[in-house]
Amino acid sequence: MEFSKVCSTFESLEGTSSRLEKTDILAKLLREADRDDLPLLVRLMLGKVLPSWKTEKIGVGEKLLVKAVSDISGVSEKEIIGYLKDTGDIGLSVERAMRNKKQMMFSFESLSLDGVYEALVKLSSMEGKRSQEKKLKVLAGLLTNATPLESRYISRIVVETMRTGVAEGTVRDAIANTFGVQPEMIEKAFMLSNDMGLVSQKAFDGIEALSGIRLQLFRPIKMMSAQKVSSPADGLKIAGRPCALEYKYDGFRMQIHKDGDKVEIFTRRLENVTGQFKDVVEAITRCVRGQCIIEGETIGIGEDGRWLPFQNISRRIKRKYNIDEIIQRIPVMTNLFDILYLDGDTLIELPFIERRRALESIVEPDDEKISLSKMILANDETEVESFFTESIKKGNEGLMIKNLKSPYVPGLRVGNMLKLKSVLESLDCIITGAEWGTGRRAHYMGTFYIAILDENGVPVNIGKVATGITDEMLETLTNDLRPLIVREEGTYIHLRPEIVIEVAYEEIQRSPTYESGFALRFPRLIRVREDKGQEDADTIERVFDIFEEDGAY
Repeated sequence: MEFSKVCSTFESLEGTSSRLEKTDILAKLLREADRDDLPLLVRLMLGKVLPSWKTEKIGVGEKLLVKAVSDISGVSEKEIIGYLKDTGDIGLSVERAMRNKKQMMFSFESLSLDGVYEALVKLSSMEGKRSQEKKLKVLAGLLTNATPLESRYISRIVVETMRTGVAEGTVRDAIANTFGVQPEMIEKAFMLSNDMGLVSQKAFDGIEALSGIRLQLFRPIKMMSAQKVSSPADGLKIAGRPCALEYKYDGFRMQIHKDGDKVEIFTRRLENVTGQFKDVVEAITRCVRGQCIIEGETIGIGEDGRWLPFQNISRRIKRKYNIDEIIQRIPVMTNLFDILYLDGDTLIELPFIERRRALESIVEPDDEKISLSKMILANDETEVESFFTESIKKGNEGLMIKNLKSPYVPGLRVGNMLKLKSVLESLDCIITGAEWGTGRRAHYMGTFYIAILDENGVPVNIGKVATGITDEMLETLTNDLRPLIVREEGTYIHLRPEIVIEVAYEEIQRSPTYESGFALRFPRLIRVREDKGQEDADTIERVFDIFEEDGAY
């Protein structure tokens, strides 16, 4: 397939806000694709090069991209940055530079979808010494042969900001439309594979192939998320009676894959952190039987034996050195609470209570390293309130409330699993921008612009936060955000939206100031959620629900 056809489709997507029209546009392109092109095409529709469970990243920032465009177009980097300030979009800025290029090309090769995809995969594989130089060469090769429109989308793909308004649900419906299957079948296959590209190819092969997709060891899937409830009564109403109550540990959620002595640990963001938790690997190998995929919450243990807050172990996620020293300084305990796969069988469709029994059958608890999450069954509010109080006294955040008959639904926030917390309402927000501080904080980012996700999974701002932040947190956040700087305008910093923080607030208000249409009153930062990615942020739907519940609508 010619890459120009793909780009023309992407341009059509930008020209409509209707989800149904977007679905039809995508389906038309899918019908014209060969079987081998389908996975590449679908991943690019979602703004990805590799499946979500792959750890490789393209690793190209706007600075490197601007240099590549300048080198091949003859337009100065300063001019391109000027375009960027005018448009606010790297794709349109590169397209403009390519239309204004001062260096004539006497011959070029038209780009194919598989050729572009191969180059993008090559970018993802380049690491270490001189990798930026190598990436610059690959980028230059791609852009030299690209038309201005093609350069728009190549640029957006490499910086992972597509701006086509296409979310997973739209692509799911387009695949279902194209191959004449129910969207629910596509959704189920995606839940099990976490690769919509693979799903599209199996749909091409037929219903039997699509139905044959199964969970695979060492290929992580998205974790099921919990809805928040504000009272025991609400929890019982949604989960039903009796329901399961578990401690809501203030820890680090893990998806653990085990086959014999091989163990790998993944975060909610599907990052492989096996090397950072060698102590957990040892405990799982020793205390868990069988070939399985299980979930648990790992908490830090203080010198006095008390459970430590999440932040005490969160830095392990990115730590690559001196792991043994950290393990000695802050030992951890893993509390297992669910099982998805056991000895060749996928268990996610079983009721929760049956999954719990299966988990109990393969775990030999170790009082210091491995335990099953503490759980009781409850029928009334008094039992919920009593167990909630017990959990808080232990240093936890609150309770998990679970429907006994519910299946495990990967990647979705569903009423099958609820959380009841003691603290004020909070939101998980994405940092989209920042401002440099003043005075003694002049070298730190001091104010952070925060966003939630709209209906298409696109970040939309809901306010800014500058309180609740210690000097240590400012230093850590600044160091983590520096690699995500897109560009600076005066004291304002445009950031790639990747880091998620938990933000408390007094009230949600209507506001025309921010894209979401809402603003947080008196927001303050609680903590950085290093275990969460952009896709885990709260949504505008949830914000609207809270707004209505508070009686402000």
